[in-house]
Amino acid sequence: MNLLKERIKALSNEELYLLHEDVVHRIGSHVAGGSTIEGYIKRQQQILNFIQEEINRRMSK
Repeated sequence: MNLLKERIKALSNEELYLLHEDVVHRIGSHVAGGSTIEGYIKRQQQILNFIQEEINRRMSK
């Protein structure tokens, strides 16, 4: 997880936005597909949390 957090920190603002959109769509299509795997959704939600942390960090500068 630390590697993922570090990679998220290295993203440009545009890349961070695109990652956010991708994760939101992944969760949505996974749920809409009807084969909900809790571990997958939790992992995607963790990524969303990391993205939000990074956005907050950048805004507080």
